[in-house]
Amino acid sequence: MKREPLRPAWRRLWHVLLVLLGWIVYFGFWWKVLRGPTDLGPLFVVIPIIVIVVPAVTLFWILHNLHLYRARNARRTSLQAATRYDTDWEGRRIEADWEWVRGAAEIDIRSEGDVKRYGPPAAGESSR
Repeated sequence: MKREPLRPAWRRLWHVLLVLLGWIVYFGFWWKVLRGPTDLGPLFVVIPIIVIVVPAVTLFWILHNLHLYRARNARRTSLQAATRYDTDWEGRRIEADWEWVRGAAEIDIRSEGDVKRYGPPAAGESSR
């Protein structure tokens, strides 16, 4: 089992820029509110934009999610995980008595080179 790779750098940067833009808009509007009352002129522009943009973005989001759902063969059951656990995500070999691990109240995990061992805690190392 390997860990999923991180998204491309350009996509992470795009998300960071969108979040920053959202915060700038948020604080910009608060700055405008805290400065005091203004004329009602801008409201006649802002309110129609909000009435159009918010439902449009919501509709886009719904259609986007529907597209994602239809693109994945309409799963009917949950994904099945492999029952064998021979190596971890770093490729280390796993050694464990799985029957004992299932019933254990406390497990000690030791990483020794290329091997990861699951077993009882060493004497005096109990967390209780």
